[in-house]
Amino acid sequence: MYSYLYYDKNESMVTDEEYDMICKRLYDEWYGIEHHHKHLIDRDSLASGTGFHIKYNERIKGAALHLIKHSP
Repeated sequence: MYSYLYYDKNESMVTDEEYDMICKRLYDEWYGIEHHHKHLIDRDSLASGTGFHIKYNERIKGAALHLIKHSP
């Protein structure tokens, strides 16, 4: 959701440092993660700290827009 908001909506919900930390954690724990949207993320992109190539389905987009709308 953070990637969608940042790359498609020009909204930043976390600092660059926090985003990099999230990407690193996902990369490091990749093989232990079970999630129904995992196939939308490219593990190699996580290594470079980018979410630019993530594919966003309508559920992710809707949740991201809800998050930005209801954040303080």
